[in-house]
Amino acid sequence: MSTPASRFVLALSLLWSVGAADALETARIDASGGAPRLILDGKPARARIFWGHITTRPLPIGSAGAIATFDFIPSQDEPAKATMHFRFGNKPGDITIDDLRVTDLDTGKDVIPATDFEAGLQSFSREWNIWPLKDHNTTGTVAVDPGIGRDQSAGLRVTLKAPPDGVWPDFHLHHNANLALVKGHHYRVSFWAKAEPARDIFVAFYRPGNPYVDLGGPVSAFEKQIQLAAEAGVNLISYPIMLPWPKPGAQADFAAVDAMARRVLETNPNALLIPRITVDAPNWWLDAHPDHEMAWDKGKHIHRREAVASAEYRAEAAANLTALVRHMEEVFGKHVAGYHPAGQNTDEWFYQDTWGQGLSGYSKVEESAWRDWLKTRYADDTALRAAWNDPRAARETAALPTLAARRASNGVFRDPATERPLIDFAEYQQQMMGDCVCTLASAARKASGGRKLVIFFYGYTFELSGVSLGASTAGHYALRRVLDSPDIDVLCSPIAYFDRGPGGTAPAMTAAESVALAGKMWLYEDDTATHLSSGDAPGSDVRVTTLEQSNHELLRDTGQCALRNFGTWWMDLGGTGWFNDRALWEQMTRLAPIDQYFLDHPTAFRPEIAAVVDERSIVRVTPDHQYVPLAAIYQARRALGRMGAP
Repeated sequence: MSTPASRFVLALSLLWSVGAADALETARIDASGGAPRLILDGKPARARIFWGHITTRPLPIGSAGAIATFDFIPSQDEPAKATMHFRFGNKPGDITIDDLRVTDLDTGKDVIPATDFEAGLQSFSREWNIWPLKDHNTTGTVAVDPGIGRDQSAGLRVTLKAPPDGVWPDFHLHHNANLALVKGHHYRVSFWAKAEPARDIFVAFYRPGNPYVDLGGPVSAFEKQIQLAAEAGVNLISYPIMLPWPKPGAQADFAAVDAMARRVLETNPNALLIPRITVDAPNWWLDAHPDHEMAWDKGKHIHRREAVASAEYRAEAAANLTALVRHMEEVFGKHVAGYHPAGQNTDEWFYQDTWGQGLSGYSKVEESAWRDWLKTRYADDTALRAAWNDPRAARETAALPTLAARRASNGVFRDPATERPLIDFAEYQQQMMGDCVCTLASAARKASGGRKLVIFFYGYTFELSGVSLGASTAGHYALRRVLDSPDIDVLCSPIAYFDRGPGGTAPAMTAAESVALAGKMWLYEDDTATHLSSGDAPGSDVRVTTLEQSNHELLRDTGQCALRNFGTWWMDLGGTGWFNDRALWEQMTRLAPIDQYFLDHPTAFRPEIAAVVDERSIVRVTPDHQYVPLAAIYQARRALGRMGAP
């Protein structure tokens, strides 16, 4: 017996499978005349995108104790190995759970029979597990205590404490992977819970794998926002996926990739997909290549990341990216507009922990790459010795700069007469990141047959100029190198996190008109914290509280994109429905005639005043003098945006 919801999903699935959308052959950028336009199958199109991701809607749990319940419909069949997860957020406290039950409403059968924990801890440990394991779990304990559950029965107590190193692990409870779920069936989850202090908890069902496949949970706002975007004429949809990276001899598992694509297309059969692909190496690869993992001044770092200087990492990442793009083109190609490879800190291709206090670059592979780079910079050791003013310097044995030297500040800028090794190392780190970006761009371009967009975060020339240990730690100052790549169509960043609130100018993070002059499009990731936003993500400090304020900011941001020939995606950064309001999308409809005018009459943005910024000088600023670029570059945008001339 099917429910109305399951029949609706089936109808959408059939609609997608017969190809309701026009088949897309090519998506590229035409930047002739300095006015970049998105071209879909030879026709100019609005570069307006929605970016969203699937999250489980948080369930608020109070201190009084109450029944929590939600319904869900699985996006896929999983007959044997589904699992249920509970996550509790990152704050100390106690959570009590009792009378847990999961029922298939279409059949009346229990997926998880009523669990009351009266049999003690055995009633938990028979079917449930704790993650992380052993010493990696620095925050959570579980017990079954009498009298703490519903009506003074026994209950499951989860106790969270602050981790001693301040870094919260992904602590969660997960059911044995032995549950059966049927696509299209209607399931009901209920349990009694209380928390002290009150908190949100997160519940979801998955198929285990690499990566895990989302099967359902409390209804996300993801699909609803895709529908609202479609009503406003926005069919370009971006969303995050993990790059399938199988172990040697294993086959790539594209199940999660396919599930996400189908989920979007079942919601909007006319959608054009732009997956954001996290290409960081998995932990098993880092374990197998310990010399290729980033190392900081104090050894390895809490955030595990590959060293982008590693030729092995680049080659394997490019090979796996190639396999993914070819798969997407084969299965969904006529619905795919482009590919967005992403990695390193917050997926934005600046070195992990750039905003922190650690200095990276000390792994063995980075030392080897440094010496190889010196061989390309200097013709022989004689040239190196002359430049470094060091009669013992040699390209084959050159040491990495010491921590003391990198942290020293003998003036505003590095002295080329006495600090040439530091200047060289700064440029080497930028080029390693830029070259990694270009390598992956080439892989995506070739795998798509040169027919689809290739998009990258890069070139935050203004935004990263004032980081505390110096812009040279970022890796974003090889922009000219990246702009010269023929394999990149679009460069992007969030709107600056400076001067973006009400009354602000929402400046760019880069010299955006240089991007246009290089034949590429600049794109604003508009993660404006609307009146519907949640959490403490970047930009939340200027969160607005009303629909009117949200619309003022979105009109400002998207209007600027129209005038400067930028693309944009509206980003549900928290995954909780930041743009889940039809009245917000009316702004996108309101601006359609302006976008159409510039599509029909491409007009380069030629402002009256030029602000010139030089990436090579920025990376020569010493750590103690970052206030110089902070004021002259980062903060100067406030005055530039208010001076009364473009």
